[in-house]
Amino acid sequence: MEFVSMFCLFAFISCSILLLHSVFKLFDFGVKKLPLPPGALGWPYIGETFQLYSQNPSFFFASKVKKYGSIFKTHILGCPCVMISSPEAAKLVLVTKAHLFKPTFPASKERMLGKQAIFFHQGEYHAKLRKLVLRAFKPEAIKNIVPDIESIAINSLESMQGRLINTYQEMKTYTYNVALLSIFGKDEMLYREDLKRCYYVLETG
Repeated sequence: MEFVSMFCLFAFISCSILLLHSVFKLFDFGVKKLPLPPGALGWPYIGETFQLYSQNPSFFFASKVKKYGSIFKTHILGCPCVMISSPEAAKLVLVTKAHLFKPTFPASKERMLGKQAIFFHQGEYHAKLRKLVLRAFKPEAIKNIVPDIESIAINSLESMQGRLINTYQEMKTYTYNVALLSIFGKDEMLYREDLKRCYYVLETG
């Protein structure tokens, strides 16, 4: 009996949400909006997230481009969005008219990577930070430390043997160690743990 009551309550809440969504969509209060690109938004709130992750994402986007063209709308991870796939459109958004666009990301991605990740910043600060980071990872900058990067990779793989691992955490640690090596050189090996501790203090505020 208790299960039936809970099920009825859940069904009532779900129907109420869908009804409210339909009402708000029906009564747009006369707000004039510019037309959106062709495409489909899928289910309310869920969008087309399941369609994207239930197959190879490349197939998902290829089918959309074939059906709607190089610019189309969709709804992924709780965010209505417009996708672009042509070089001309990408240049318009990222270079020519970059000042008119503000990058946004799903809250889940921000929580996972941290608010200080480089692509969560924007404007002049982002451009300077990106230039600084990329300079440290250009081919001419890393060609002399390839053996050391390989050594870090081997040590990381060996440390995973015989234990349950958190893939994201292991990737984060590996990236951090390679970044330290690339930015500070081999001398960082002596201070890696101190630098790591300072980094985590800075990251958590």
